[in-house]
Amino acid sequence: MSLLIGFLLIASSLLTIVWIDKNDQDYLRQHQALHDRDLNQMHLIREMLSNRLELWFESFIHLQQRITDNSEATRDFISEEFDYLQLNWQINNLWLFDSQQQVIYANHQYIPDYVKDGAAQTLKNQSSVSQIRCVQSCFQLISMPILSTNGDLMVLTASASLLEMMAALNRSTSAELALVVSPLGIKGASLRDAQIQAPISYIKRQNLDALLKLIPQSITLNMVLDKGYRLVINEQAYLINLLPVDDDITDTAYLLAVHDISEEWASHESYQFGVITISAIVVALCALTFFLMAERLRRRLLILAKRLPLLAQKKYDEFNDMKFKHSLMFLDEIDEVQRSTNLLGEQLEAMDGKIEQNTRELENIAMYDRLTGLPNRNMLNFILRKKIAALARTPKPLVVILLDFDNFRKINDSYGHGVGDEFLMVAAQRLRSSLRESDVISRFGGDEFVIVLQEVDDVSNAITLAEKLVIKFREPVEIGAQRFYTSVSLGITTCEGQNLTVDDLVRQADIAMYAAKDAGGDRYSMFNEGMSTKVMRRIEIEHDVRDALLDEQFKFALQAQIEISTGKLIGFEALIRWLHPKNGYIMPDEFIPIMENSESMITLGYWGIKRAFKILAHLESLGFSGYRVAVNLSASQFLDPNLINFMREQLAQSEQGAEQVELELTERTVVADIEQTLRKMHELKELGFTFSIDDFGTGYSSLAYLSQLPVDIIKIDRSFIAGMSGNSADKQIVKSTVAMVRKLGMKVVAEGVETAEQLSMLKEMRCDVAQGYYISKPIFEDDLYQALPTKLDDGVWNKLDLQF
Repeated sequence: MSLLIGFLLIASSLLTIVWIDKNDQDYLRQHQALHDRDLNQMHLIREMLSNRLELWFESFIHLQQRITDNSEATRDFISEEFDYLQLNWQINNLWLFDSQQQVIYANHQYIPDYVKDGAAQTLKNQSSVSQIRCVQSCFQLISMPILSTNGDLMVLTASASLLEMMAALNRSTSAELALVVSPLGIKGASLRDAQIQAPISYIKRQNLDALLKLIPQSITLNMVLDKGYRLVINEQAYLINLLPVDDDITDTAYLLAVHDISEEWASHESYQFGVITISAIVVALCALTFFLMAERLRRRLLILAKRLPLLAQKKYDEFNDMKFKHSLMFLDEIDEVQRSTNLLGEQLEAMDGKIEQNTRELENIAMYDRLTGLPNRNMLNFILRKKIAALARTPKPLVVILLDFDNFRKINDSYGHGVGDEFLMVAAQRLRSSLRESDVISRFGGDEFVIVLQEVDDVSNAITLAEKLVIKFREPVEIGAQRFYTSVSLGITTCEGQNLTVDDLVRQADIAMYAAKDAGGDRYSMFNEGMSTKVMRRIEIEHDVRDALLDEQFKFALQAQIEISTGKLIGFEALIRWLHPKNGYIMPDEFIPIMENSESMITLGYWGIKRAFKILAHLESLGFSGYRVAVNLSASQFLDPNLINFMREQLAQSEQGAEQVELELTERTVVADIEQTLRKMHELKELGFTFSIDDFGTGYSSLAYLSQLPVDIIKIDRSFIAGMSGNSADKQIVKSTVAMVRKLGMKVVAEGVETAEQLSMLKEMRCDVAQGYYISKPIFEDDLYQALPTKLDDGVWNKLDLQF
């Protein structure tokens, strides 16, 4: 209650202050507007009087042209009219100057410097000059040019009284006016020390003196010049404005304008008093209302505060007894709170009986995989902990098998996660049907499943099961009208004591499973301690690969490819090399298999394609054009959805044609998903790229599918080339392959040519292209650019070799 009243008081005070401040600002703006109006009226009337006097002189002189026949005539005319001007136009003094500023006429002998300055300025500008000067008294000084009939220029200067200007200003502003002079010409002097200049005044001098003495000493001329000053005496209020009238730089004389604002001030004070009074009344009434309302609310809130803890204690009878009666006419929020509280009590009482049942259901959901219905990782950990603890009572070993599908990611990438989920459900059913009732199978995550075997007499039983699963999953998995051919990799580990934890068992099975994958998949592997070292090396390489991509540690070594029939260089195969800053040269066979199923492999593949375009551009800049560069495409990169767009971007950014870039695919990549492979190959062929099948004969060794693929080149693996000399079977294989491939309209490249005999035999077989150490070892890019001029003779490659 106190806080509410305090808040209301503060809010009301702030609102009142803002309201009053706004009223004060409006009041001050009115005074500022009045000050600005006085100043504008003074300048307007001064300009009007000056223009009127100039107009009279100009009209009078031009109507009587004889006056300007010569300077003497003009002087005589001015002398004759001086008394008229002094009487009717309040002219005090007259001076006439010729073009050399010599005095032609003056009504008295003394000529002040400011008169001469005004004449000089008029001669210079050849236009009238009007100023107000205050010497012993204030007057208006007007200098105007007069042109005689013979072309001589004269200047007429007149000083006029300010009485007419002040009279007009008094009529337009309704203000009492007086001329005042600042002591010693100091703007910072107090207004009360200013001296009234007689006789020019439109207010009684004694009253004005008394008024000035009431102004505080701290009020300076500068302060009044900017905004004016409001003086309040008893019930009277005056607005004092100070207007500069002296055009001299000293600014010593000012026009004092005094406005009677007593009625406005009284109205302003009355308004502010009313605001404060209303605010105080509102605060008092609101405080009283709050007090009366809060007392009733407080009593009911206390009852609610006593009831709510009874719900936590499940004392529902006492809770229902402690109710307050509510008014049927005036329902408020507390009544709604009590109604909701009563409803909450009823619901809590009804829910108590369901909590245990729901808890059991939630535990069941937390322990089983929603997709396959198999135990999940949480349940697996629970089962393994129990079985490890039971090893103390049984001599039989505990076997853990971790199963992972090879290339499962391709199913998700190519057909979507919906098809992938259906595949996992069918696979889970196939796994479950292959196990005994006592065996435990769990979905560990993704496409990984863990099998736990305890009631086995020997580890050989687990190996038998693993072989059975490998064979079983070589059969296609049917999802609707789709057939998926896949394989599995299994890792097996055993435990005969309580020296291992759950995490140790799963980690060992995982290591063994990756060893099976590294061996090509579609097999099982038993865990041994040597595998841990390989895993650590694998992790180290995976970590270093990321840094290598950022630091550009990968380089290309280019191996020349020559046309066998002519010996001419046709291009290069780009071979990846990793120069590690600490470990030195790392073999591709060591890091490529580790990268194959990671995002890093895709990044490295795109780097290779970009690099191939740059190599071709650099070769062309050196004068070596028309060559091609063969770059390997990994399976993960070839199935990447962004591949086509990436290749289009490279062609748009490069001046080299797509036919200069040869894309190498392995047999395994081609047959992994033949439908998607065909679609992507045709899209890339439309862009102009050529395709080659690398290491042909080492994979599925089938020529049947070649007729379906838009392949341009077949590369025979080096193992067959190496065996041609001493093995007639290998020689026949190479000969048959060359003949069949040529019939299909493709070119044949022989890899690994190391002797002149091999090159001669390939020439007899009509093989198209050869590459190998006999021709040239792989050469780093920078070395190749320097060596090409010495390696080529009219396009023919010589056998001088450059070591690297």
